[in-house]
Amino acid sequence: MSSAPDLPWLTGRTRPERPRRSMLYVPGDREAMIARAGQRGADSLILNLEDAVAPANKELARETVVRALRSHDFGHAEVVVRINPADTALGYRDLLAVTPARPAAILLPKVGSVETVRHVAWTLARLEEMHGLPPGQIGLMCMIESAAGVAAAVEIAACHERVLALLFGATDYSVEIGCTRTADSPGLLHAQCQIVLACRAAGIAAIDTPHMDLEDTADLIRSAQRAAALGFDGKSAIHPNQIGPIHVAFAPTPEQIAWAERVLALAAAAEGAGLGAAVLDGQLIEAPHLTQARRILAAAGRGQRLENRGGDGE
Repeated sequence: MSSAPDLPWLTGRTRPERPRRSMLYVPGDREAMIARAGQRGADSLILNLEDAVAPANKELARETVVRALRSHDFGHAEVVVRINPADTALGYRDLLAVTPARPAAILLPKVGSVETVRHVAWTLARLEEMHGLPPGQIGLMCMIESAAGVAAAVEIAACHERVLALLFGATDYSVEIGCTRTADSPGLLHAQCQIVLACRAAGIAAIDTPHMDLEDTADLIRSAQRAAALGFDGKSAIHPNQIGPIHVAFAPTPEQIAWAERVLALAAAAEGAGLGAAVLDGQLIEAPHLTQARRILAAAGRGQRLENRGGDGE
């Protein structure tokens, strides 16, 4: 693993404040679904060019997604594009086509090492320069869905400043290691904990695997609550009906929200008065409390709203 002095962007990075409670997968070749995606209420949208698209429709999907990025209003949702594996011709063509349309991030599937991430980051930098885009504007997210990816999660999370999140893919992972996949499968626990720890150490978002049973809402809620208890920031969704239950599971309690508002108000008042510290209920308010308070309010939808894209896509 690279040492801290080699990773200057980690200095001061903390748990992300942008809410990513839900990240909704949308097939890239379904133009009507993409057009409605911004109205579904998900924090993030993943326009999927990979496994949701049949081989015969790959070119159509790429053209559809690029057109949508340039023309659609996705509201406040963060727009991410999941490309095909970066070491394939399909993935490379996806990257070339999608970058000028300026998504918020590129989601890399099947990431098993830092070399893949660094190579894509290098390519993105060249493409941004070529198209006159602000450098570093497009982020990277990494799917962790193999034993190699879980083993290297700490290094992957911290390998480049563009990396915004790790997403767990339990289907491929469970097949590879031979465990049964359920909402509370003990075979997935080590991978989930490893991903959360890696993301916390790097100050990026940790997103749990989607729940695959569209009919069992109660099991979805249990799965999402368990993910929240493990420290995940959110959960992927494969259907719009899953967004509401996921948000409920990741929602802070009224007591947590009230505490967070008091912390930030007292800290602001202390700073305005030129005081070096603030005290709440006899406890000194320190930097970790401020980070936690901002995270709670972001999860409650009261944090600072961020732009879902870097520009108009022109």
